[in-house]
Amino acid sequence: METGPAISPGCCVIPVPAEWADTIRFALPGKVDPFHAPAARSESERILFGHLYETLVTIDCRGKVRPGLAASWRSGKGGWRWTFDLRPDARFWDKSPVTPRDVVLCWQRPNTEALIWAAGVDSAVVVGERSVHVYLSRPHKDVPGVVSTRLFAVAKHAPPHHWPLGSGPYRIEMEPMLSSLMFRRPFTASPAFNADGPVILFIEPEARDARDLLEETVDVMITADPDVIEYAAARPHLETVPLPWNMTYVLLSTTRVRDIRSGRIPAGISREFSDGLAQDAVRSVARGHPASCWWDGLDRCAVLSEGKEWRPSLSHSAYSPSTPRRILYDSSDSVARDLAERIVALAVAGPGASPEAAQIVSAVTGLAEQPRGIAAAGTTEAEIRESLLEGNDFAYIIALPLNPPDPCNEAKLLIESARWLSGLGRDFARALLPLVDTRRHVIMRREAAGLSIDWYGNPFITGALPQAAEAPPGR
Repeated sequence: METGPAISPGCCVIPVPAEWADTIRFALPGKVDPFHAPAARSESERILFGHLYETLVTIDCRGKVRPGLAASWRSGKGGWRWTFDLRPDARFWDKSPVTPRDVVLCWQRPNTEALIWAAGVDSAVVVGERSVHVYLSRPHKDVPGVVSTRLFAVAKHAPPHHWPLGSGPYRIEMEPMLSSLMFRRPFTASPAFNADGPVILFIEPEARDARDLLEETVDVMITADPDVIEYAAARPHLETVPLPWNMTYVLLSTTRVRDIRSGRIPAGISREFSDGLAQDAVRSVARGHPASCWWDGLDRCAVLSEGKEWRPSLSHSAYSPSTPRRILYDSSDSVARDLAERIVALAVAGPGASPEAAQIVSAVTGLAEQPRGIAAAGTTEAEIRESLLEGNDFAYIIALPLNPPDPCNEAKLLIESARWLSGLGRDFARALLPLVDTRRHVIMRREAAGLSIDWYGNPFITGALPQAAEAPPGR
């Protein structure tokens, strides 16, 4: 059991200046849907909602579990159940106390309950005035880190069309949500509980050059554009902070999985090949994928051996001989597009064209097959989800979290989204062909405010007593 006062959810990477700006203009990387609050579904929502809503525990940038809404926690029933004791001073913006019932009701809302269950939490039960039992889908020796993710943030839902009440350091004033959706952009967050700190204007993407925005409009920006990062690094009034590497892009190939099921061991790709993709193909901050990742050594995860062996659906033979097989990717993901297009170019060139082409063709059976050929196809998230479920296309480029709080559950979610990965056992890791890792940078106007990050690389604007900055871990 661990107990202690609630502290910052992150590690300070830019110290709070002696005098911070009255207002901080924070450019979000994408759109926000307030109706998702408090359970964030996107990077922009994780940033905004992270300032407004608390989770039971937090994980700092070095991986240590810290108190959040819960002041202490303990395990029971062999790790199948964890009990969280809420801190006595936890209260919502309207000064009402945060209760265990608030936690349970928030997690049981129709738009979040299925997501909570999929993340590995079976149920939550009120225990007395200050505690909540959290039952898990499998036992955990240590406190389940998944409850630190934004999906498990806690709020009290106000009357219809209002922002949910949070207990975080910032608050959205209680204007109707419908008004904020239609008329009140940007989102304005003010310090809660009469705390010190700047007002934050969260601005959604603008159709302007990012460098112009940094000079004229915004104080904080998150970007993976190397040109913008290089520009900011040369400007004396701007400071750049690299966030932890947080995403890895993998190639999933139906033919590779067929090889594995038939007992053949397909070739992998080298770090040199991965480094080449990061340097030459991807137009964002990227690196070659390291030798190991969370999907290695998951023998303890029962889900890897569960499920029936995949059988190809009829659509595998539905293409006409003149129709190229497809490598699908999300059309809104520029990194996935760059990778898919480079792999197709190497396949078209043929294994004799270069060592790189020979390597990827060897790793993915049928990649250079003729006469049908291969094509990169950007499409919607919904179409990818439908095709991926049964493996109805040749291959897919998808992004996975690099440091998930629960690797076994992350594997479970991947298998549920791609049934043809079920029942592979120890060979599950061979089915994933990692390509590159990515991360973003925070660019911030000097002396505007402080900045901290958590384990997931989520940034937090801080306006409190000055504190020493610490370098984030090299991950």
